[in-house]
Amino acid sequence: MSNVKFNNKVKPFKEALDAKVKVYFQSRELSRKGNWHLFAKSAVLIPAAVIIYLCLLIFHPVVWIAILLCVLLGLALAFIGFNVMHDGAHGCYSNSKTVNEIMALTLNVMGGSDYLWKVKHNIVHHTYTNITGEDEDIDKFPILRFSPEQKRYWYHRYQYIYAPVLYLFTSLSWILFNDYQKYFSRKIEATKIPPMKWYEKILFWGSKVLNIGIFLVIPAFVFGWIPAVIGLLIMHGVFGLTLSFVFQMAHCVENTSFPMPNPNSHKIENEWALHQVATTANFAMKSKIASWLLGGLNFQIEHHLYPGISHVHYRALSPLVQQTCRDFDVPYIAYPTFLQAVFSHLRHLRNLGRATE
Repeated sequence: MSNVKFNNKVKPFKEALDAKVKVYFQSRELSRKGNWHLFAKSAVLIPAAVIIYLCLLIFHPVVWIAILLCVLLGLALAFIGFNVMHDGAHGCYSNSKTVNEIMALTLNVMGGSDYLWKVKHNIVHHTYTNITGEDEDIDKFPILRFSPEQKRYWYHRYQYIYAPVLYLFTSLSWILFNDYQKYFSRKIEATKIPPMKWYEKILFWGSKVLNIGIFLVIPAFVFGWIPAVIGLLIMHGVFGLTLSFVFQMAHCVENTSFPMPNPNSHKIENEWALHQVATTANFAMKSKIASWLLGGLNFQIEHHLYPGISHVHYRALSPLVQQTCRDFDVPYIAYPTFLQAVFSHLRHLRNLGRATE
């Protein structure tokens, strides 16, 4: 495991916030897990992806409709990831552990690995957010400079231009390369991956085969290999671009921090909760459409403070977090719209690519 530690002996911010959140749930007799709003979304998104996929195979649509359906399928997979898989993998989709595990497995159908995701995302990213050398989310693209702590090269001057092109390949590289690299190296940055049990290994390899069969082999039998590959690239391009922008806008924008631990003590001086607030940003908080589609990840600060609480509660918890930030004079970073956050991310890349900062 990583040697980085946080100053959690005294954590007044988190204790004050926890007290408010506890009162919120207890006074309303609410579960911290998902509710019918989440279940209804699942009942829409998962069938929608299946229907789009079957329409492609059964009706053999003309080219422009086929392209549109591939785009919609990429979006549907991203929205399933944000809403269903994400809550399931965090154990907050349902009060049932079994249901949570089943919903997390939607990632495996999409070609990923819920086992590796839980280590990479739940443990590494949520603990060491924006720490260079610890958080793979800012280290996974060797030719992108997300943090001022990363070395600058000449080509970073143009990264705000070529980054969106690279984002098109995010999900493909994740499924076809990154998972295997983690599987065989058994580590994510400085964090070791616990050994898989035999059935987890079978699930890993079986999921990879299943995904290739569903999204490449079957379409190739129906349409031929070239159209199948083109359709796969379109679907993954939309899937990867959507994933990348949503997650990068949460942490890699102009006002977020990229703290580094003391080189001698390996300690971050802030308590963990303050570190999360400083390294995370919200966007489009007033948009109910964004919240519905993105699984509440436009309330990323609330998610990072309470990853075990379902996203259906984030909008209600946000005023409590904002008030606590005001009480402790802590900046609460939020962009009014989705596009403002996108432009802030691109400006962040441009600023880090310049010779002087």
